Amino acid sequence: MHGIDLNKPILYKHSSLRFFAEHEWHIDRLCEDDVLLLVFDGVLRFSEDGVMRELGAGEYYIQRRGGLQKGERESDTPRYLYVHFHAEWGEGEGILPFCGTFDVAQLEPMMKKMDRLAHGDYTYTERNAVFTALLSQLFGSEKPRSTADEVAAFMETHLQEPLSLERLGAEFHFSKNHLINLFKRAFGVTPTQYWNRLKLQKAKHLLEVTSDSAATIAEMCGFGDYSHFYRLFLRETGLSPIKWREQLRERGIS
Repeated sequence: MHGIDLNKPILYKHSSLRFFAEHEWHIDRLCEDDVLLLVFDGVLRFSEDGVMRELGAGEYYIQRRGGLQKGERESDTPRYLYVHFHAEWGEGEGILPFCGTFDVAQLEPMMKKMDRLAHGDYTYTERNAVFTALLSQLFGSEKPRSTADEVAAFMETHLQEPLSLERLGAEFHFSKNHLINLFKRAFGVTPTQYWNRLKLQKAKHLLEVTSDSAATIAEMCGFGDYSHFYRLFLRETGLSPIKWREQLRERGIS
């Protein structure tokens, strides 16, 4: 599982509690820090490098430095702690996954303490000690992800590759029907629909931040057939890829 390496030094920078107002959106930014988000009320929505994220109470997420985060959808008055830091990323033993769940009642006192230390006359060592303890609690209480989440994470890391139900079935030792039922229960869509959604999110991101042609972007996102990409994009947005990009630029978004 990909995440931050707890065996390597971690540099705490700053932290604070954050309460969104009604109808507030996550900011658009290219962040220079890793950012831990721990939501204890409401729903926080943002995209990272074109992939939509939605965090509810009791969920955490680590935004990776250098990633493009955008408020593409309105959040539902989330209340959360954010912590800016620098860490090394990796996979294997001693890794805190980049997303997961936590016990709000257990960690809320520690989160409030971090906020108090961050805004008071306290030393870096005191602030860092609480942050380290918080990471240890997350690591120790991290619940295993569901099978659907594991398959979805596999999809995200193989966006440019041809992917089929047969390959997913072989990778996770499930039948095609079991995978379809699994995804419908977890996400309300089939694996193929979820896969296309991920690729379209990535395509939107590339259309926004690059000048590559729509055909090139389609290929980069794993669409071997441009006409198929065009039809899916039109169905998703109501616009062709080129028109969608033009409207963004007319609005001064990119």
